[in-house]
Amino acid sequence: MTDARAAVLRGLPGDNPMGLLAALGVQAAMAERGDDCELHWTDEPIPHAVVSPRRDLAEIAAAVRMLAETWLKGWEQDGVRGGALDQTVDPSLKLKPPEIREYLSKARASGAVGVLASCLLAEGSLDNGRKAKPSDLYFTAGQQKFIPTVRKILGEATEEEIVDDMRSPWSYHSKRASLMWDSVDDRRHAYSAADPTSSQNPKRTNPGAEALAVLGLSRYPCFAAPNRTLTQGCSGTWQRGNFVWPLWTAPATAAAVRSLLAQVAAPSGDHVRRAEWYRAWGISRIMQSQIWRSSQGGYGTFGPPRVVWQRD
Repeated sequence: MTDARAAVLRGLPGDNPMGLLAALGVQAAMAERGDDCELHWTDEPIPHAVVSPRRDLAEIAAAVRMLAETWLKGWEQDGVRGGALDQTVDPSLKLKPPEIREYLSKARASGAVGVLASCLLAEGSLDNGRKAKPSDLYFTAGQQKFIPTVRKILGEATEEEIVDDMRSPWSYHSKRASLMWDSVDDRRHAYSAADPTSSQNPKRTNPGAEALAVLGLSRYPCFAAPNRTLTQGCSGTWQRGNFVWPLWTAPATAAAVRSLLAQVAAPSGDHVRRAEWYRAWGISRIMQSQIWRSSQGGYGTFGPPRVVWQRD
């Protein structure tokens, strides 16, 4: 039973990558305004995010809009602009090494408005074309450009939409922009009863949850490695990877959540000891979704989530 002094966010399911990211976005928005609320998950067949002490959903939505507007506004000093979502940056973030250094340097100087930058690119991590190789959670490609898409998601989501998507199961009523982090976004023909590319079967999304998930991405930094970018929680190859995340039943502050996200991995090797750690940390499940990309390494989606470890 959940404490009456806590708020259960029935719209944010922990067994869906976007539900996880959205819940992290709630905590990120509250922490940014100095309110370090605690986050955990219900111990139900479908786990849902819980915020404690209890917060009014309208209060959370207002904090989300405030942080979104801060990110969109960016930072400017002495004529120099910065920020992770600055409109002067290449919209696909396909930056050359000097541009990566400049982008990350300006982002660090811009404080809160640049925090997302280190979760998108890592200095020294380049693709075969000697341009930035982004985070594994970068699912855009082709005509869908990352910076404009994120700006559109953050700029258009209303407080009412954010409240609705936190409070109730998602209705998929909107045709607005999406970053493809919802596990139902995997629209390959093998899993679809109708042609997923047909105009008669348009992709629909949930604007409030999408905006929350963008803020939650700031909890997943990436790092340079000799052959690829390493993203926290991710493993495998660019085209066929895995995303692993924890669900925990003990309320955790923003700092504690960051630690949980950094330490978790699918049990392997000394799995008995790792299971002991998970129990001690209050983790109830470890979830995993495959990351699929098109044959050309373009658009990405999450495959169906599954439980890879569960507390007895």
